[in-house]
Amino acid sequence: MIKIKKEKFSLLLFAVPSLVGVFLFYIAPFVLSSYYAVTDHARDFVGLDNFIDTAQNPMFLRGIENQLTFIGIAIPLTMCIALALAFFIRKTGKFKNLFMLVIFIPFLIPSGTCVWFWKCIFDVNGIFNKTMHLLGFEIANLYNTEFTMIIAVLIFLWKNVGITAILLYVGLNMIPKEYYELADTEGTTRFQKFHKITLVYLFPTLFIGVALLIINSFKIFKEVYLLFGNYPDESIYLLGHYMNNQFMSMNLQKLTSASFLMFFVIAPLIYFMFRKQNRYSGLYSSANFNIDSTLKQNSKTKYVILGFGAIIGFIFLIPTIFTVSNSFMSSFEIVNRYTTDVTAHNIADLSYNTMHFMRIGIIPDDFTLSGYFSFFADTDYMRMYLNSIIIVVPILIGQLIISPMTAYAFEQSKAKYKEVLFFIYVLIMLMPMQVLLVPNYLALDTLGLLDSYMAIILPAIFNPIGVFVVRIGLKGFPKECIEAAQNCGASHFKIFKSIVLPNIKAPILVMVLLLFSEYWNVIDQAIIFNQRPLSEPLSLYLSQIATENLGLFFSASCLYIIPILLMFIFPWKKAVGHTL
Repeated sequence: MIKIKKEKFSLLLFAVPSLVGVFLFYIAPFVLSSYYAVTDHARDFVGLDNFIDTAQNPMFLRGIENQLTFIGIAIPLTMCIALALAFFIRKTGKFKNLFMLVIFIPFLIPSGTCVWFWKCIFDVNGIFNKTMHLLGFEIANLYNTEFTMIIAVLIFLWKNVGITAILLYVGLNMIPKEYYELADTEGTTRFQKFHKITLVYLFPTLFIGVALLIINSFKIFKEVYLLFGNYPDESIYLLGHYMNNQFMSMNLQKLTSASFLMFFVIAPLIYFMFRKQNRYSGLYSSANFNIDSTLKQNSKTKYVILGFGAIIGFIFLIPTIFTVSNSFMSSFEIVNRYTTDVTAHNIADLSYNTMHFMRIGIIPDDFTLSGYFSFFADTDYMRMYLNSIIIVVPILIGQLIISPMTAYAFEQSKAKYKEVLFFIYVLIMLMPMQVLLVPNYLALDTLGLLDSYMAIILPAIFNPIGVFVVRIGLKGFPKECIEAAQNCGASHFKIFKSIVLPNIKAPILVMVLLLFSEYWNVIDQAIIFNQRPLSEPLSLYLSQIATENLGLFFSASCLYIIPILLMFIFPWKKAVGHTL
């Protein structure tokens, strides 16, 4: 009995830092924010009036409608394309790791660095309208039509199909091949195998994929904000616009009531997904995984697959290639390529009614490093680059210390209500940032941390996504090893340090990459929590550079991409490729 209590206490110590942080920055502020939801500006009790007013607000309803429309289109499309791509990865042979690296890169790229590429495609003088004009059709301002939703969906697909495909590929490899062999002996059709085996045993992975896509479907606000601003056309006005615009006026009554309304809509869906995931999460416990699932092809098929893979890879890389190539162009050349005005230097380009169509290219007319020299010469830009580092590094260090220990505690604890507590973590993780901004803001305001780096750093250190990712990785860890060590008298700390930690490098790496890409690309929190001059990260300032100095924008974007690519590429083959 004493030993059991000692084990429970030691596991509790593992989880205490995370539990305190989650309670302090998420749970308690969210509960306490209900005070604003039921009072008016004079702090008088008004009951449900704020909820009724918010539910009847046409812009809130528009944001809800557009957000649900976007989710309804983007997530099924992403899952279908990603699943097809996951099967394709199995046929890429020795180029498998390289192909996965290429399709994963868009997920890592900060939103602001490729925003100009999408402008070049969809602006009124962009490639789409240029093509329509050449084909004899009327051109249109796509930013003020129903087409804007399609633009957002296309960007979402580009950013998220790759990581979802890799995730599903891992899930496919975890399905025991013996199940398919047995189905073949019984004459089962391909569709029946897909429906009865693949989808059933892939469900835990599908849950993770859908969970990440739900999170990212609200993050599309970053790209939409950079492309269309605070007040876009109604067809692309999202919940993020409503919440951010309310923040600008500090209308806490509308903010909190909107947050609670969103919570009550999303929480039941998350609960359903969580229950289904738990139901299937034990399917792999004793499975003999089919890790090496690369299929053999004849030479002709091999070259077709490689050619097709090269085309797919180019599609995923073209926005990044565009940004890099333009960074070596002079500001003079960039302006004349992309301006709507017909000048003496672009008069030979295609024009329409005195409007110059963009001349996109990946080879500079005159190669120059002037953009990079300008960036390094300007201390303000260097300062904002440093701001990004100051924000991200403490977040990663904190998560590396706290999340693996907490995940281990959740996985090993036999506490009665641990899954209820973990569900709260999942709920917080999947809640849109717009729901959590108000509680975070209130907590930070109470602690006096607003307008400081810590306003972004502290909530991020306790972001439950790190615990979730590492715990998923622990699901496949052999429990026999832990039980054997416990029988030999090893403490949980020693087991965690000497046995578990060295063998969960892959999920920890995934956690680091997800968090690095998230907070290296921070925009929402930087807008609201930290408004000191020259203290914003470069991710936020890139959107301003794009309008003030386009030449500098491309060089700054390339320099901003480098750290995340280096962080991803070097450990890829060892830590990720080995597990695949």
